[in-house]
Amino acid sequence: MKQTITINNQTHLGELVTFFPAITSRLNELHIDYCCQGDRTLEAAIKDAGLSSDFVTEVQNAYSDYLARPDKEQPVNELSDEQLIDLILEIHHQPERALWKELDQLVNKILLVHYEHGKEQLLKLHRNFSELKMELEEHFAKEEEELFPAMRKLDKTPGDIAGMRSLIRQLEDEHEAAGLIIKRIIKETDDFTPPEYACPTMKAVYQKLHELVDDIFLHIAKENSVLFKRYE
Repeated sequence: MKQTITINNQTHLGELVTFFPAITSRLNELHIDYCCQGDRTLEAAIKDAGLSSDFVTEVQNAYSDYLARPDKEQPVNELSDEQLIDLILEIHHQPERALWKELDQLVNKILLVHYEHGKEQLLKLHRNFSELKMELEEHFAKEEEELFPAMRKLDKTPGDIAGMRSLIRQLEDEHEAAGLIIKRIIKETDDFTPPEYACPTMKAVYQKLHELVDDIFLHIAKENSVLFKRYE
């Protein structure tokens, strides 16, 4: 199994972040969707984002620097299903649950404290966050109680495979739905820029929301572009 890739215009975004996870912060900064739109080529993404072809060179140079690092991450496509599932649970499901549990209280707190300052904005944020939390809670339950145990099963029957494929299609639709909610949150928070009246708590909410969103994007990319593709 290959350990590196050659990056060019035709490199797919899902493959790019699989081999070069450190690039996600730059892609997030540019609002380039690599999770739900991981099948797009780098060329198409650059065109949609209004970037010049110099961006490919930027990514190539950054990837070369990344490969030279002794602490670089092992590409997730080298992991077995069992290893990848364990990784997703440990570094995505658990931290994301902790973040949205903390945010649940904080988002409600700033809604009450700053209601008179930014009523409409805060009501939208509260509604969108609540919707995202509900989507993720139900989505994680389906993965942890249905999909992941089925994937761990050693002797899978054709019926098992068909059932997993059906569930994966449903989960991919849920990824798309979560992505749309996240895009609303990004837009309505002005790309996580706190308003002038923001108190320290509100600034912390925006920072933690940004952290949660970035992790969700990488989490979805690992599932859509690696784990789920193994069962196409």
